[in-house]
Amino acid sequence: MNLFSRALALFGLGGLGNPDKGAQSTGPASRETDAGISVTDERALQISTVWACARIITQTVAGLPLKVYERLDDGRQEVDRNHPLNRLINVSPNRYMTPKQFRAAMTLQRVLWGNGYAVKERIGNRVVALTPLRPEHVEVHRGETGTTYHYATDRGPVVYAQESILHLKGFSPDGIVGLSPLSFARRQMGITVSADTYAAKAFANGGMPIIELRYDKILKADQRKELRDLYKQQHASAFNAGEPIISEAGVTAQSIGIPPDDMQMLESRRFSVSETGRFYGVPNHMLNDTTGSTSWGSGLEQQNIAFLQYVLKPYLEEWEDVLMNSLLAPRDRENIVVEHTVEGLMRGDTKTRAEFYSTMAQNGLMTRNEIRKKENLPSVEGGDDLTVQVNLAPINELNQVGQSNVA
Repeated sequence: MNLFSRALALFGLGGLGNPDKGAQSTGPASRETDAGISVTDERALQISTVWACARIITQTVAGLPLKVYERLDDGRQEVDRNHPLNRLINVSPNRYMTPKQFRAAMTLQRVLWGNGYAVKERIGNRVVALTPLRPEHVEVHRGETGTTYHYATDRGPVVYAQESILHLKGFSPDGIVGLSPLSFARRQMGITVSADTYAAKAFANGGMPIIELRYDKILKADQRKELRDLYKQQHASAFNAGEPIISEAGVTAQSIGIPPDDMQMLESRRFSVSETGRFYGVPNHMLNDTTGSTSWGSGLEQQNIAFLQYVLKPYLEEWEDVLMNSLLAPRDRENIVVEHTVEGLMRGDTKTRAEFYSTMAQNGLMTRNEIRKKENLPSVEGGDDLTVQVNLAPINELNQVGQSNVA
């Protein structure tokens, strides 16, 4: 049994209750669907919409800068590159991964299974590394002494205390484990897999519906097999599509299936993109389905802002909360802040950015060097001073201003 097919069994998914003790559930346990298809986690990832949603969210979240700030007495925040947490999340999370790879792995776990787990490796009381665990091998247990994490290995289960695990979790009715999108979307995925399977078989059969071969006499078993095999060999293939059918000895062929057009297969498969995308909050236009309209605006900037607000924000906030609460001492949480930098995602076109920067500079809200830094340009001498427009004056002083200019 491979890793994907063991995922839900190892999670112990048996319902959505919130027991006081025992393994916690992340969703329905059965892989069977109403479409009569068993959809394993591995098969779900072969659905292009699931893959696209996971890729878009994971790569975007992992690619955003994540910075550690220190709160200053005057209310400002200053990047603290020397803080141990900054080294852990932006320099070397473990020996095997770059910071982006680590965050991508954890985010992908969260997107697919609703939970991402990493072991905190310590030297003394200091966390020096974060090593991801495979979520399909993890069971979360509640007991009298608190929450424990049971990790299945080849040498038997390993039990971790709550303080030894960094747990990135999605929304949940109990706050202990996140709900698994793969588990709850399985019914819809079963419909998608059924449509894909039907389409594949239709192509394999040369695009022809189910054929009934009729003969006016009773055939022996070997004769039935020979006739069926002969027909499949000559006609049931995409390579033989369009070839003429030759009937012999009174054998006739008749279609008894429903043509794909009548089943609205194309419309059904297109609709499955929207249905699957809803589980992840990703709109159709981001999944390369541009047949419909979007309420997210027509400009790139507006669509990116909506994507940030309605899709990415929960993931970013989950990351920020878990890093601060799981890796910072209580006394440090008032002075240290972990935040993503999202300005790059909201960048508009050249004209929009120029107008924004002009307004910010002319009203003394940004220096020219701050603007140049956002555009990846080098600093210039004298560019650190805030400037404002000085060519405005009260109407009743216009005569004085005019005389001053003449003088």
